Amino acid sequence: MSGGKRELQKLSKTELYQRVTAMEVPGRSKMSREGLIDSLARAGRRSEKSAA
Repeated sequence: MSGGKRELQKLSKTELYQRVTAMEVPGRSKMSREGLIDSLARAGRRSEKSAA
């Protein structure tokens, strides 16, 4: 598990949902807590690549 994903595990589902909402991730309303974490982790990796 990556460091970012470990940090996300510490957040509540509400906090995760707020972050995913801000990123406008499609399908977020049906996601489990793990799904929210996975989406945020993937989005974080994409933004790191585009910043490089």
